Amino acid sequence: MVTKRWFARGTVALIAIALVVAPLAACSTPSVGSLDQVGQLRNIDGGVALTIPALWAGRAADGTDVGGVEPAEVMVLEHRDGVDPVDLTRIYSSGAGPQWRAATSQAAAVATLMSARDPEEIDLGFSVTGPIDGPSAGGILTVGLLANLTSTPLIPTVAMTGTISPDGTIGQVGGVATKVKSAAAVGFKTIIVPDNSFGFFDEATGKEIGIVEYGKTLGVTVVMVRTVGEAYKIFTGKEYTPDVRLSDTPSAATEAAIRSNIQSMEARLGAAIAAAPAGTDTETLNLAQSALGTMRETAALKDWPRAYGIGAFAYLRLMRASGAASAQSLVDTQGFEAARTQITAEITAALDEAIAARDAALTTPENRLEKVVYLPEALGWVTYAIASYRGVLDELQLATEESAVVSAGRVLIEERAGVNDMLPDSLTVVSAMPTKNGYDSAEVQGFLSGYSELLARAGQANVDYYTTLSGSDLRADGRFTDDGMMATVAQLAEDVAELTEPKTLSESLSNAATAMTYFVMSNGMLSSGQSFGLSIAEDDLRTSAYAEILDASVDASTSTVESFAAQLEADGYAVGYPLWSTRWATAAATNYRGTPQAANAAWVALNEAWYDAIGLFMMTAITSEE
Repeated sequence: MVTKRWFARGTVALIAIALVVAPLAACSTPSVGSLDQVGQLRNIDGGVALTIPALWAGRAADGTDVGGVEPAEVMVLEHRDGVDPVDLTRIYSSGAGPQWRAATSQAAAVATLMSARDPEEIDLGFSVTGPIDGPSAGGILTVGLLANLTSTPLIPTVAMTGTISPDGTIGQVGGVATKVKSAAAVGFKTIIVPDNSFGFFDEATGKEIGIVEYGKTLGVTVVMVRTVGEAYKIFTGKEYTPDVRLSDTPSAATEAAIRSNIQSMEARLGAAIAAAPAGTDTETLNLAQSALGTMRETAALKDWPRAYGIGAFAYLRLMRASGAASAQSLVDTQGFEAARTQITAEITAALDEAIAARDAALTTPENRLEKVVYLPEALGWVTYAIASYRGVLDELQLATEESAVVSAGRVLIEERAGVNDMLPDSLTVVSAMPTKNGYDSAEVQGFLSGYSELLARAGQANVDYYTTLSGSDLRADGRFTDDGMMATVAQLAEDVAELTEPKTLSESLSNAATAMTYFVMSNGMLSSGQSFGLSIAEDDLRTSAYAEILDASVDASTSTVESFAAQLEADGYAVGYPLWSTRWATAAATNYRGTPQAANAAWVALNEAWYDAIGLFMMTAITSEE
């Protein structure tokens, strides 16, 4: 088995990518095909197929916008010996490229996770006949798979466009107005689009018409959605996730762990402020000082998520600023070559420490089901740090400018905080969760292996799409133009090739952490540019061209985590760690909305929610077999 490791919580891929419209070379409109079979389930050899309407939009040779609807199939087959589980490589198409493979792989992973199916027991297949490409069918592919897996037909007059995120959030796409017009032209009555979609620009009046209003001019109903669950209800008339109330009161043991973490974070932040080196960014230092006061106020009100979230976010930001200041001082006093040598030595030592921390966390897994299943997401802090350190070392080997050493120092101190502080805090909450559910080690090991394979395949498809879209390979450039992200990704690709079939539960947990992190990272690389327009300014502040979309995605991701956590809690399973992780990160994101730190905080929240949603999906899957 090949699995993957990587992603930094709170790190953004930096290559800005425009919203994608399917890149069609031909100027003619593809054949729409019959709508008679859309939405229908039908038996095929070895399984069941469901036809879905895949919307596409592109630009003809003369520069005009064109679009259409292509029938695509999603197939659920009984697993056959000799066929890879959830086979993401058997994607039959004519003219479809890596973008389409990324969309199908992503949909297969999310649908398998959300449907609580064991990926070792089913095979998924896809087919498309027209020259379609791009990730914008990810949402409808996921809905189609969920419908197929639950034997639920789709309403044939409903169409949809939108990408799919790890937590089931529907993301932005390009050419929405063109797709709505094309769907309306062939008889669809309801078109589902991502929340906050752009409208139609009327060149005659010079004004933009909201996409919902534009739909009315075409005689169709346009509905904006945030999640695949919302889309599923419109397509089927049924709720995918039941409305279950979630207790807002953590167990006594979990609350004690949380309060201990808040006290530790307050002490860390205070110490970091006092020890901040000369030259530390003043605004970041002021942010930390303000956060320290807010922590104390909110903790007194027992608003635990906000207290910890504001403190943790400010602490990580201050660590970055302190690392940059220390590295700059080193360059100023010793020169470039000596500074690079010293930073390289420090990162090498930090790498060894991170590997030791990861191995220690995996030494003796607790004999409680929830604690084992949630452990890989908690290990994300150290999983990414290891890859990040290796990537930074590659960057430093090629570096020729002093700014690269400063960037290396920034990443070093932030990742060290993730390993030494955020990881122990996470493990404390995981360990504190009260649970009576034991597990069979061999069974869990096999389960984790199946999901590791699933997530790894989907992650690789996303990376293939990203490199095609950006037009460049993943490699270090020696200049940290992307905060070292590409070097980290490149290092992870090498690590992936070296992983083998796990022989122990600890190895399975490590592989699951790497595969999960890889999946989250690859999605981050795509959505940071496509959906959110994220970039990093010279002052180390992330900015978003679509702030409202970014904020809405955080809210939608949080809603998904809350929903699945509520269902598991109602069934008697502990959900303390993923719920806490998402809540503190979302509280921080909400707190900093409208400030220069908004995009940074929102990205941290999305990363946490993506990890937590995957953990809850996996927990739902393994408990459904009991």
